[in-house]
Amino acid sequence: MTKTVQANDTLKKNREQFNNELKMFINQKLFDKKLISEDMYRTAKELLLKQAS
Repeated sequence: MTKTVQANDTLKKNREQFNNELKMFINQKLFDKKLISEDMYRTAKELLLKQAS
């Protein structure tokens, strides 16, 4: 792999990881404020964890 392709791949993975962590953080805040139920929170968390793997 060239350095450019490797850098782009790393950047893409970092963006995806950041987006997943941001979504998990937002879901946690919504759950803490009782705006979403525990089931909704757990489902979203499980989906995000699967997506991150």
